[in-house]
Amino acid sequence: MEHFILRTEALIIDAIIVTLFVSLIDNILYILLALLNIQVTLAYYPYVVLILVIMGYFTLFEAKTNKTIGKKILHLYVSDSEGYMTYKSAFIRNLTKLFWVPLIFDIIIGKIMNYPSRLFDKLAGTDVYSDKDLEVVDD
Repeated sequence: MEHFILRTEALIIDAIIVTLFVSLIDNILYILLALLNIQVTLAYYPYVVLILVIMGYFTLFEAKTNKTIGKKILHLYVSDSEGYMTYKSAFIRNLTKLFWVPLIFDIIIGKIMNYPSRLFDKLAGTDVYSDKDLEVVDD
């Protein structure tokens, strides 16, 4: 569990950002649905928004830049062993972030199976590294 504390801090920062974004979208949608008098089961659409925002945020940021905002602040990045990141890998490694319970089991199973990281990092073929681990190439 290399960088465990930094990864946890980065996840907390990302969770705050995602929560604010989800709240904003939920409120805008609620107002629009009320104004348009569209009957929607209010118990379900926030979950759809939550899932789309979480998966969109983590997948897009990690696939495009190898970092979320939290990882950028704490000088971490995610990649495969070759230093690349695909949308598929980013999507797979972030599936357990949808809810806290699967994420906790993901961490525990990764630790029990003696993986360097979480179980879903292993399934995606990725890991989280410090920016200090980046190779400097002289031109």
